[in-house]
Amino acid sequence: MRDEQFIRGAIPMTKSEVRAVSLSKLEIQKDSVIYDVGAGTGSVTVEAAMAAECGHVYAFEQKEEGCELIRANCKAFGVHNVTVIPGKAPDSMRDCPAPDLVFVGGSGGSLESILDLVQRKNPSVRMVINVIALETLARVMAYFQERDMEPEVVCVQVSRGEMKGRYHLMQGQNPVYILTAEGKSGRSAEGKSGRMAECRVHIPRIMIAAPESGCGKTMITAGLLTCFQRRGLRCSSFKCGPDYIDPMFHRYVLGIGGCNLDSFFLPEDEVRCLFERRVAESELAVIEGVMGYYDGVAGNTLQASAYDISRITRTPVILVLDGKSSSLSLAAQVRGFLTYQKDSRIVGVILNRTSPGSIQRLRTKFEELGVVCLGTVPVCEEGRLESRHLGLTIPAEQDRLRERLEQLADQLEQSLDVDRILALARSAEDLEKAGKQEASVDAHVRPVRRMGLARDEAFCFYYQENLEFLEREGWELVEFSPIHDSHLPEHLDGLLLGGGYPEVYARQLSENRTMLEDIRNAASSGVRILAECGGFLYLHRTLEGLDGKIYEMAGIIEADGFRTERLSRFGYISLGAVNGHEFHYWDSTDPGAAMTAQKPASDRSWNCMHRTETMLAGFPHLYYLSAPEWIREFLRGTGKERT
Repeated sequence: MRDEQFIRGAIPMTKSEVRAVSLSKLEIQKDSVIYDVGAGTGSVTVEAAMAAECGHVYAFEQKEEGCELIRANCKAFGVHNVTVIPGKAPDSMRDCPAPDLVFVGGSGGSLESILDLVQRKNPSVRMVINVIALETLARVMAYFQERDMEPEVVCVQVSRGEMKGRYHLMQGQNPVYILTAEGKSGRSAEGKSGRMAECRVHIPRIMIAAPESGCGKTMITAGLLTCFQRRGLRCSSFKCGPDYIDPMFHRYVLGIGGCNLDSFFLPEDEVRCLFERRVAESELAVIEGVMGYYDGVAGNTLQASAYDISRITRTPVILVLDGKSSSLSLAAQVRGFLTYQKDSRIVGVILNRTSPGSIQRLRTKFEELGVVCLGTVPVCEEGRLESRHLGLTIPAEQDRLRERLEQLADQLEQSLDVDRILALARSAEDLEKAGKQEASVDAHVRPVRRMGLARDEAFCFYYQENLEFLEREGWELVEFSPIHDSHLPEHLDGLLLGGGYPEVYARQLSENRTMLEDIRNAASSGVRILAECGGFLYLHRTLEGLDGKIYEMAGIIEADGFRTERLSRFGYISLGAVNGHEFHYWDSTDPGAAMTAQKPASDRSWNCMHRTETMLAGFPHLYYLSAPEWIREFLRGTGKERT
């Protein structure tokens, strides 16, 4: 590539002829992890990233002007597999993944320390070093001789023609010595790790988990997402387990739909495929844990726990500890979590509801355990999230949530080491690129069908993956509000009534007579209806509201919804073909008997679901991707071909 193609500044740049030889000496493979140390304007970074199309390049540059030039050149050339890391090497390199290849264009006087670090990370690393000064050349040669290594040395001396008056004269450039050396372990003929190179994907990622519910992981996750977005990072967010509400807070911050990662709903390989597909256009993935870190299916297994998802996605974990009433016991707690599973992946801790002074007392204790203490979050009003019987209230009901999240982000920037958190995320190991992908919808050949999607304060519990599945199946999702709209959207072939809080808004739902009449007419005309939990109660004859009063509902199901004092049916269930989840304080005089819900790792089961040719309704929240053909079978035959 010509030097003129790069955006230039006052920062030195490796010239094209030297760059060509240096890159050839690196022997870049398509999945290589490459360090560019002293990256300058990013000319080597850009060309290396293009060659390592399935790999990743880390560009280390201590000058901010240089970092900006690298970012600008990466953007200009459309390169996305690059992470720019400011700061002085080798300190800035410590939390990054082990490199396969290292190019050193500038070392800031720390060359020996840089070479020592990369060889500790990967004894087989291949190193290419550019040297101009003879004194530096002598130092590098002495370094390798002390370690019984014999580098290849090439001197590149380039002359370029320039007009001098009437004549073209050759002007000599500084000679550059290019030294190439390889770690003692060497590489096999097949490539790294004795295998043929396969495409790998580097996904900077971090999980925010906790020893138990109530430690503040949702608040800290939302606050950190706000911090990351304010820094201009393209983020994607995930929630472990079947929770609906926490992803709403992620969506509120990011403006995009979140995603649930659940190894009860899906096999491990499909969980990883889902994860990799959702982060394809992101610079950072943030996963929020579920309950306590090791709490899984049936309360006595690791399946579907936050730990299980960190293992499947190979994600570093930050543990949020509630330090309000503890001190040294927090270190003992962390020790237990580190040793319960040898591959705990816990790399850092955040002390919530804790004064900054606690850091000084506890930092060394955590460091002795091999984890980083990333700071404290004091008790603050902006960190308080309101709750009700199903957990946190939804974002739209939280007072001044946007303003409070901005204030919380300000607090986290002051009290947490956000740069170190990002470095830990970037240190996540590479994942082999998943091969299984969802088929896309061809709008020209697939039937386009319209499904009314109930979405408002009363109906808001939806798995984003379910909605995307329906869209891939050719359904146009048309949102409407059973509270605020007078009528259903026109020309519907299906209705999706999700879970939520119909009991809280029972009066408003009951008073919207025209909407209830439209729902009845849709059911009688053969519109396919999928209704879950709150949506199921909406179809009942009557519903007891949160205020204790009885309200008329749609009357499609001849039963009455009533309040109970506790969760009567709670947790993961298998309904034969499809997996799901129940969580409700309200019950029905007729929950249905079309299917049997079986608790995993338990003898407990119960009847559930109303099913007709055109309606599937019940308390279970179904996860469509666990049985896509089963869902297709129910929806099949609706709608017409539209052009």
